[in-house]
Amino acid sequence: MRRGQSDTSDTMLRSIRFWIAVVLAGILAVCMIMKEHRVPQKDISHSQKPETAPDRIQETSETVTAAHTMDLPAATAAVTTEHVLSSETEEPEPDASVPEISDRKIKEITGKLKEVSRYSDDLIGWIYIADSDIDYPVVQGTDNQYYLHHTPDGRQSNLGTIFLSCRCASDLSDSQNILYGHNMQYGMFGDIRKFKDKEQFDRHRYGWLFTKDSLYRIDFYALAVVSAYDDMYNVPADSVEWQESLRANSLYFTEPELGDGDSVIALSTCASDFDDARALFTGKLIWIDEMSTF
Repeated sequence: MRRGQSDTSDTMLRSIRFWIAVVLAGILAVCMIMKEHRVPQKDISHSQKPETAPDRIQETSETVTAAHTMDLPAATAAVTTEHVLSSETEEPEPDASVPEISDRKIKEITGKLKEVSRYSDDLIGWIYIADSDIDYPVVQGTDNQYYLHHTPDGRQSNLGTIFLSCRCASDLSDSQNILYGHNMQYGMFGDIRKFKDKEQFDRHRYGWLFTKDSLYRIDFYALAVVSAYDDMYNVPADSVEWQESLRANSLYFTEPELGDGDSVIALSTCASDFDDARALFTGKLIWIDEMSTF
């Protein structure tokens, strides 16, 4: 090879090496910049619930494993997870051991009711127990099966919806009224499991039931475990006999002051005490005020 050709080759080789070095330096610089400005990722560990959870559930005598979420349309889901009203002052911690509910909570729940009523003809109200996961719409179907696996707007869902027994009057005028809800790991009537602890029972003695035109307070006085086939589910029934049966099967029973025309409501869910066991968390319905929800 001639000397001139050799010099030209050396020059081209040095030029190629130079540009390769420039490109590598640029790539390194970009990587350093990205590392400096990278947004930290959310740490979702076993100590944190994921933002979404499987919609499939398997009901057993103990629990229904599911997330504490309602399978509702997006607009309603937003209403059920955020306060309708904003406030510069913090809301006091809710306390279910005292018979009080804040004006803010009343307005929040009536806002939810209005939203759900837009797409559910079977909506009859909303149940809420402070310091618990029980904060849901209540519907009533033509049977006691449909809403075990359907949302208020009629879509198929294993989470179902809390519903009033089809045997009961929709205006809650019967002597006994029964609400059904799944025993979920998080949500629905799953917290009733905790109320088997005496301290938890005493801390959750009051709840609230909103209907289309009224606000009721629920004064809980009994937690019983019965068979799913017990005659107590054949309501309305003779009040004296029903109360005696409730007392006989109760873990805790505080004598209520019940007069003629008074109504009680029982929250029913699966229990693990024996095959086909059901827990009944029962309280007296006390009318509080008229509501203009709809």
